[in-house]
Amino acid sequence: MDARARAQELYRIALDDASWSPELLTEDRGWSGTEFAEALQLLGRLGLFVPSPESRNGWTALAPDTALRNLLLEEEQQTGTLLSAVQQTRSALAQVVADFQPVHARELSSAQMEAVTGAANVSAALEDASQRVEVEVLSLHPGRALPPGMIEAGFERDQLALGRGVGIRTIHLGSAAAVPHMAAYLRRLGSAGAQVRTAHTLPLRLIVVDHSLAIVPAPRAADGEIAAVVLRSETLVDVFRGIFEHYWAGASVLTDTAAGAEPGDGDWRPTGRHRELVRMLAGGLTDEAMGRKLGVSERTVRRFVSELTERLGASSRFQAGVCAARLGWLDD
Repeated sequence: MDARARAQELYRIALDDASWSPELLTEDRGWSGTEFAEALQLLGRLGLFVPSPESRNGWTALAPDTALRNLLLEEEQQTGTLLSAVQQTRSALAQVVADFQPVHARELSSAQMEAVTGAANVSAALEDASQRVEVEVLSLHPGRALPPGMIEAGFERDQLALGRGVGIRTIHLGSAAAVPHMAAYLRRLGSAGAQVRTAHTLPLRLIVVDHSLAIVPAPRAADGEIAAVVLRSETLVDVFRGIFEHYWAGASVLTDTAAGAEPGDGDWRPTGRHRELVRMLAGGLTDEAMGRKLGVSERTVRRFVSELTERLGASSRFQAGVCAARLGWLDD
């Protein structure tokens, strides 16, 4: 006899004799204490047995329709309580929205974003930013060296800002700093009072003005013209300042070697560029992707890789990576 059958047997006994005793089942019919408890528990869960202090055995058997009504009533009460709690929560949420949404909206409205398309408009945005700056300008310059004309216009803006006591910190790609006209510009910029550093890779072109404005690149327009986004939000600008500070801490101070003068063959040693090249090779980047990150052509990338493998005495890119790792180049 399973638990369900025992429960039915106990229910029949209770209907026949309301004064039944547990011993009738455990002693006379040989049920174990566990079997009796399981049957009792099942009847109680179904609502067919309800506690009754006045009864000798402590229980009263109810008719099935009465048990069903009681169960439904209990569910309705629980549902009512739940609906009441939901209504209270709904009211509380409505109050939160009414009280705090305007505050949030004012905060959002303080963040302004402007899309600028076309070289002339981007140049005008840069000019406007140079007029606004009061304390400091931070900038990252990935990609290849800019044409001399654009560099000269930028240098004039930088000179005016430095003359007003504005601090300038800028990071350029080491490959761009090695181009003669770019090297000369960076030396002039450093002599004028700016702090100049170089890095082997940079994430994006970025200009940050104080804590109030940032200019970042945007996807080119449909006609191929350059585009930028001008952000005016202290929260967002501080995010970009954090990105700049991260790369500033790892960048190298501009030196004559970094600005175009290569060491002699006898002085050759692995540079940060070589280490970065090994990391990119290990990451499986193509020559085109490595060229974009380093700001050089694919042909130059292949020359760098060839130089690297030759210096390490390796016969392949993979072997060069293994040798560089063994020499500890990737530990820095």
